[in-house]
Amino acid sequence: MNDPARIFPMTTNHRRLVIIGLDGATFDLIQPWIAAGELPNLQRLMAEGSWGPLESVVHPFTAQAWTSMVTGVQQGKHRVFDFWERDFSTYGFRLINASHRALPALWNLLSQVGKPVIVVNVPQTYPPEPVQGVMVSGRDTPGLDTTYTYPSELKAELDHVSFSPYVIVPNDWLWTQRGRPDLARAELLREADVRFDATLHLMDTRPWDMVFFVVSATDGAAHFFWKYHDPTHPLYDPAEAERYGDTLREVYRRCDQRIGELLQRLENQPDVNVLVVSDHGQGPLGPQAVHLNTWLAGQNLLQFRDRHNNQATLGERAAIVASHAVQRGKRWLYRQVGFQTLTKLRSWWPDSLRTRLGAETFFPGVDWYHTRAFSEELRGNIWINLAGRDPHGIVQPGAEYEALRDQIIATLPALTDAATGGRPIRRVWRREELFHGPYLERFPDLIVEAEYADVFKPRGTYRGADAARQLTAEELRQIWITGCHRSNGIFIAWGPDIKAGGQVAGAALIDVAPTALHLLGQPVPVEMDGHVLAAALTGSAAGPVAAATLAELGFDGVGAEVNFSDAEEEYVRERLAGLGYLG
Repeated sequence: MNDPARIFPMTTNHRRLVIIGLDGATFDLIQPWIAAGELPNLQRLMAEGSWGPLESVVHPFTAQAWTSMVTGVQQGKHRVFDFWERDFSTYGFRLINASHRALPALWNLLSQVGKPVIVVNVPQTYPPEPVQGVMVSGRDTPGLDTTYTYPSELKAELDHVSFSPYVIVPNDWLWTQRGRPDLARAELLREADVRFDATLHLMDTRPWDMVFFVVSATDGAAHFFWKYHDPTHPLYDPAEAERYGDTLREVYRRCDQRIGELLQRLENQPDVNVLVVSDHGQGPLGPQAVHLNTWLAGQNLLQFRDRHNNQATLGERAAIVASHAVQRGKRWLYRQVGFQTLTKLRSWWPDSLRTRLGAETFFPGVDWYHTRAFSEELRGNIWINLAGRDPHGIVQPGAEYEALRDQIIATLPALTDAATGGRPIRRVWRREELFHGPYLERFPDLIVEAEYADVFKPRGTYRGADAARQLTAEELRQIWITGCHRSNGIFIAWGPDIKAGGQVAGAALIDVAPTALHLLGQPVPVEMDGHVLAAALTGSAAGPVAAATLAELGFDGVGAEVNFSDAEEEYVRERLAGLGYLG
């Protein structure tokens, strides 16, 4: 992106905008609590403004959802399909960060025209970008010992604006795994307070035309406390619910209270519009599981190695042994020899060895010489083992590739859970049916949409079980996550340019960025896939939408990619695994 010091003329629009992100918030929770008088400030915003559901992306997960929201484009244009992307030199994956985002976000566009911004905790914002204003990066930040603020000196300031030190990601997942829901609850409430404290402090001490901050606690509370909240959950226990059943509501109440404080600050500032948004909704994690690789194996599309007939070379077998050793004792090994040393060692290995190591790490036991399709399983994604792209690809591009995709599309939706008789798969999409743009070729060949996002479970090398089945209570306990993502996020708009008592229908994540730019009097890039939510607007704001190309706005490409170090990637990977986003 261009340097924010290169300023374009400001418009005559002097409106300002606050965007409050409540990660994972859903009207399924908000509306009943409003009816019970629990959330007076959200009630006020909805009554005096416009609101409606906000459709998330396929699949509705944090990295791609928030990136779609802040860029106004779908994934094929901005490149961020998930927290990771394929390493096509192996069968492995690498974590990506904000530097891999291929198009400008809201704050880049506003910085370009000299509008000061405050950005706090928006996911996929590490490393922080130079902006006209300040930025505090989000949950992809490797740790507090990194430079997670712009400017860098802001980092020291943040520890002194709240009753506790600044926190990037609360340790709710860690305390949940250790059987301490009391401490997990405290972490979530702390995160909400720290996030509001930091944002309000910056609003009081810095100039701003746009504030965009995200509270993570609403997402974590749903993930880890849904079983205490919902009497229909298979792990619901009345005694535990007595102690922790109000945690989810309490997190929302705390956020509502702090939103009230923010609104008080805006009482004498009639130039400010407010948006409250979420990247997806939440619901209970049910007992149903789908194992895509088990299904693919049952269709003779994926083959596991026979230990008596293994075509791997001696070097490749060494990689298998090495990968298993790393997976069993990874943290110990990293402590002993260090991340950088391991990286150097891997760089000296032959290509076949490194390829096999990547394959074994993510797909243990797969016979790549006879496998036609595979899945990383934690998402509803299927890859074709494509010749010319994948290291041991056997499916030829063209007619054979398309015939195999057609076969999977026609047969997978018929998958039936023998215990319930239900069909968990809604649809199988060709990637080009959902996405378009220069990064389409980086995405899985098929996208599997299920009844809910977290139905997909890893199976590894285990064979002989049903591809769709019901998890036991013990298996559910081992997952830790008890609430999962839904596609129904929230959109609430309030302020001088917002229609009172309005209903917004058909809104999607990609509509937030163009709506925000329009409210700030800025042209909407023609490259954006979203549109201005005019149904929520009134007065002059409901008028014509100005448009311009990104080139006309001064954007001529993206900056250099900054990859995580091995140590940073392992830190982020462990956190994401604890939150249920990675295996």
